[in-house]
Amino acid sequence: MNNHQTGPAREDVHRGLLIAAVSLIGASAVLGMAGLAVFGSAVIVSGRHWARRVELTPAELAKLKWSQAKSAASAGSGAWREHHHPHHHGH
Repeated sequence: MNNHQTGPAREDVHRGLLIAAVSLIGASAVLGMAGLAVFGSAVIVSGRHWARRVELTPAELAKLKWSQAKSAASAGSGAWREHHHPHHHGH
């Protein structure tokens, strides 16, 4: 009788490649878990910042946004005047 095996045998597996593959899979799992931890902490931190902003009353939030808008408009108009009238800033 012929003693030919058609399936893979243990001797056919390249142990070095197998060890390298398992090591890479393990390292990837560790890096993935670390990434999830960093992502989770980023979500928590941003949630806390959002919660602090929301603690303002609507009136306080409106006052803050109005102040920011006035500052931006003032800076923009100042830059526009400087750009269009560069020789008149010495009076």
